[in-house]
Amino acid sequence: ARKFFDLQDMLGFDKASSTLDWVFTKSKKAIKELVRSKNSSSAGGGGDGGTNSFSSSSEGDEVVSGVNQ
Repeated sequence: ARKFFDLQDMLGFDKASSTLDWVFTKSKKAIKELVRSKNSSSAGGGGDGGTNSFSSSSEGDEVVSGVNQ
């Protein structure tokens, strides 16, 4: 929660909904990749055993990456 509120302060937003909108906008590509990955692994019989990795960067911002298991 602290990181979220720190981000909200850095962005200068006074509402959590504005911060969430910003996060989702910046994460749109990674979310689409994750959905595509989930759809292809479930359609293809499981693929990688349920582990999905993704990464995204937007407008020169910090690269966000992760692995979901």
